[in-house]
Amino acid sequence: MPMSESFQDRLFPNLPRIVEHFGTPFHIYDEKGIRKTLQSLIGAFCSRRIDFKEFYAVKALPKLDIMHIIKSEDCGFDCSSIPELRLAYDVQATPDDIMFTSNNTSQEEFKEAMTVRCILNLDDEIFIDKIPGNFPELVSFRLNPGNRKTGDEVNSIIGNPVDSKYGVPIENIVRAYGRAKGKGATSFGLHTMVCSNDLDYTHLVSTLSLLLEVSALIYRELGIRIQFVNVGGGVGIPYRLEDKSFNMEGFAEAAKILLLRFEAFHRFVPKLYMESGRYVTGPHGVLVNRVINVYEKYKSFVGVEVAMPALMRVGMYSSAYHHCTVLDKNFIPKDGPTRIVTIAGSICENCDVLARDILLPVVEEGDYIITHDTGAHGSAMGFNYNGRTRPQELLLNDHSVLRIGVAETYEDLERHGDYKEISLS
Repeated sequence: MPMSESFQDRLFPNLPRIVEHFGTPFHIYDEKGIRKTLQSLIGAFCSRRIDFKEFYAVKALPKLDIMHIIKSEDCGFDCSSIPELRLAYDVQATPDDIMFTSNNTSQEEFKEAMTVRCILNLDDEIFIDKIPGNFPELVSFRLNPGNRKTGDEVNSIIGNPVDSKYGVPIENIVRAYGRAKGKGATSFGLHTMVCSNDLDYTHLVSTLSLLLEVSALIYRELGIRIQFVNVGGGVGIPYRLEDKSFNMEGFAEAAKILLLRFEAFHRFVPKLYMESGRYVTGPHGVLVNRVINVYEKYKSFVGVEVAMPALMRVGMYSSAYHHCTVLDKNFIPKDGPTRIVTIAGSICENCDVLARDILLPVVEEGDYIITHDTGAHGSAMGFNYNGRTRPQELLLNDHSVLRIGVAETYEDLERHGDYKEISLS
């Protein structure tokens, strides 16, 4: 969706100074918008007296300065790799603030997670016997619901659960908890994630309903009281102008009813966790690019400084879309005659685009393209094909603009080998 009026009103008048100082291209993130979204998210559940916690999905925007903001709003972190774990404890996250949900997990990753003493969310039964050292007191499992209906069960990004590499199959889930209990675990959580970028809150209601149903089954079969249920992330943002926002208040109200009903039947109630990433930071970032070429082939192209190394989504997903705004050389939003163009970068791949066949005001060299909603899965998914480098990243607050990520250079790409050598003779 277009950036918020508040973000635009604070950014656009200052763009001349920002561009003069930092140059282009760059991602810029809005601290005020991130805080407002987190406060609204947490408030939706706390106002209904739900014991709730948000574990921000670090993969969405793994930057220390962003994570400091998120931690200051009393959130935890969802991590899936050693670097993400280290980012979390670099911002002084406590063990209870870190959920480690990996898949195809290595021994090195488990050792790191056990050192941090975070919450382990196991992706498969085989990992019960692969955890090094003493088995943790608190453990969670990721559930694969198989053919059980959970709303948007054939999500265009995550796919059909029965084809997925993620999670313990639902028919094996009770056995997994029994084995973990036999290993010495005394506290348990339950997790699943079956959708991505979903705007229909009723799908998440269905997911929560299933998690509570499985929690009840585990309680009946094993006497285990699930301490928390984690509905995962997957909450979408309205990338397109016609998209409606995810109804978080609607989900929170439905969650309250489900949790109260569960408590009435079972005399205990799990905490509710989420691990939103895109929903928290996605709308609060834009990519600022200078137009370097405008050219005609069988269609019209606008060539910008960087595309896929800064934002892979449009090239990776056929359904992906990011709204774009054109500013003239004086940073004034353009209006007037329009034409259909494709915004392209310089990678030797035809999918190196920021927008396909998008209707924009007539663009000229030297204009600026503002690509919206790049605050999640933008810089984090960037890459260096053709030796192209990822752009710098900036953070906008009420009083200043801070560079929180420097632009890559050739020297960064060159720094790949330490030239160790062994003799084969």
